Amino acid sequence: MTVKVSPATRGLFEIVKAKAAKGKDMAISLKEEDKPDGKSWILTVENRRKAKGRYHDTIRLLTTSRVIKELTIPVYGNITPRQIASISPPGTLILRGTAGEPAKLEATIVPRKDQMFDIVEARATKGENIRLTLAATDRGDKKVYTLTVENTQETQGRFTDTIRLLTTHDTQKELIIPVVGQIRAPQIASIKPRRLVLTGRAGETIKGSVKIIPTGKYPFSITGVKPRDGKNIKCGIREAQESEKKIYILTVENLKKEKGRYYDTISLKTDCKYQPEIRVGLTARIDE
Repeated sequence: MTVKVSPATRGLFEIVKAKAAKGKDMAISLKEEDKPDGKSWILTVENRRKAKGRYHDTIRLLTTSRVIKELTIPVYGNITPRQIASISPPGTLILRGTAGEPAKLEATIVPRKDQMFDIVEARATKGENIRLTLAATDRGDKKVYTLTVENTQETQGRFTDTIRLLTTHDTQKELIIPVVGQIRAPQIASIKPRRLVLTGRAGETIKGSVKIIPTGKYPFSITGVKPRDGKNIKCGIREAQESEKKIYILTVENLKKEKGRYYDTISLKTDCKYQPEIRVGLTARIDE
C-alpha cells in the first residue's frame, strides 16, 4: 500500500527519513515528488510476513520542521492463509442428526493446480463427538480428498470442534475446518397432550392427566417425576395398559386455593440414554 504525505503549506518542511519502530513484518520505502504546487512524499509499505496472523507497527517520518520533528503513522497487518484448496461445502460443517441414529456428512477437498500438495492426516482438536475418515482418489493429474465426519454423541445437544488437515504444502501445513453438531432427541414417546391445561374454580378439585406412550423403538421406563416449581401442584405417575402396550399416565392436581394463573414444567426422568428426560408443560387458570 502507498500513502501520500504533503505539507499543508508549500515549503513548510521536508521529510528526510522513514523508519519502522519494529520493522520485522514489513518493508518501507520513501520517494520524493517535486511538483509545481510543492513537494510531496510517497510512502510505500510492503508486507513481509509469510505466516498468517495479525501484527502492529508504527512508521516514523523524520522531518525538518522545528515544531514537529516526527510524524507517526500506525500500521495494522492482518495476514490470512492462501486459498490452496477448494473445500465443499465451504465454511463451517453443520452435522445434524438424531441421538442414537447414524449421522454423517462429507466434505470434498481439491488442491489448486498451482498449489499442489498431499493431505497426510485428518484429526479433530477435541474428537469427543465425531469420528473422521479421509479417503483420496485420483482424478486425472490431481488428487481429490473426501473427508467423512460421523457423529458419535449419544445424547441430544450441541457441540463444536475443529478439524485439522495436515498437508505437505511448503508454507501452509494445516487446513482448518470448523464443525458444529446439532443432535436432537429421538422420538421415544408420544405425549398427549403435549401441554397440560388446568382450569376451574377456586376451592374445587382440579385435576388433569397426560398419556406417555412409548414408540417401541427405544424402550424405556420412567424413574422419577419432578416439577420445576411444584408449589401449586401435586404430581403422580403410574403404569397402565393400552392396546396391550405399556403406557404411563401422569396425573397433576391443583393445590392453589385462590384465584390466579401459574405455569410450571414437569420433568419425567427416564432410563433411556438417548433421552434421559421428557418435559411436559403446564398452564393453570383458577377462577373465582
